[in-house]
Amino acid sequence: MFTFIVMCYQQADVVRLALESVKYQIQRYGQGRTFQLVAADDGSTDASREVIRSWAEENRDLFAKVDLLFRAENVGICRNYVDALRAVEGEQFVKVDGDDLLAPYNVFELTDLLSEYDMVYPAFLKFSGPGELVRGYGVYLEVVLQEFIKGKTLCRAVKLGCPVAGTAIYRKSLLTEEGFDFILQFRTVNDRARFQKLLTGSRDLKTRYVNRPVILYRVSPTSISNFNSPNRLLHNREIGQLCRVQRAEERSPLFRLLLLAQEKSAAFRTSPSPLVRFLRFFSPYFAIMLWLYGTHFFTIRRMERELVDRHWRDCGAHYQKIAEAAGHFPGA
Repeated sequence: MFTFIVMCYQQADVVRLALESVKYQIQRYGQGRTFQLVAADDGSTDASREVIRSWAEENRDLFAKVDLLFRAENVGICRNYVDALRAVEGEQFVKVDGDDLLAPYNVFELTDLLSEYDMVYPAFLKFSGPGELVRGYGVYLEVVLQEFIKGKTLCRAVKLGCPVAGTAIYRKSLLTEEGFDFILQFRTVNDRARFQKLLTGSRDLKTRYVNRPVILYRVSPTSISNFNSPNRLLHNREIGQLCRVQRAEERSPLFRLLLLAQEKSAAFRTSPSPLVRFLRFFSPYFAIMLWLYGTHFFTIRRMERELVDRHWRDCGAHYQKIAEAAGHFPGA
């Protein structure tokens, strides 16, 4: 069984698009497989649950098992996320948030790589509410850098809170109650907490980056990817908290000092002043990025262009197709 997780909170107007992108994957590429749908809603007060329930009933024949995890009240992304992971029955699974979409490419080709690798990191593309793909090459620097963040560098980068492996695909067998307990210390940093625990606890994991988008991320006024949103402010504070937790466990005095510097730099990101926010570029995390960027400059520039130029048209057309299937239209 293969499991699709759809996470939702107050996304009644767009969650159907996420679900339709799951349907697209199943109908286009899923022949010969059986599927589970786990839809986890974190206490939405809009019509999100009704939309999910209606869609699940309309498409019940796509799934061998459907789990609708509807919380009575909002408890935060991390708790909702752990509940969804605990419901996964397939050894292979992918997660998509209710305001995002799965890309038009075969996600099962990526999960099949888990026969050789412990974790696979696909890329992503960003888009605005009306479906306009963000085409600036520099926007995806952190994405393609994952090609070079491996081994000891990967372990150090994850400890420092680098945004590594946000779209990673991995086996269910890597999930543990210890890992769940670690995630549940937080409210918004579910992906970062998950991979910090996984990658710092098992340094010999075999990983691979794939320069092809698996997720289309929506940039909205309330999304974490928006620097001015309230969710982003809380997210940045919790990144600092992640650094404090890691610092308490770190044995190296030098790395404890770096973690302290990274923790303090998280406060810069929450400042309303652009000048203060600029200081975050002097943090240890950005030092790693700068070193990798300088070391692999020409390869990184080529990969950025390949990611955007090769996929933005297909992904833009895919968004329009999914929007029409969901009853949405450009600008809606």
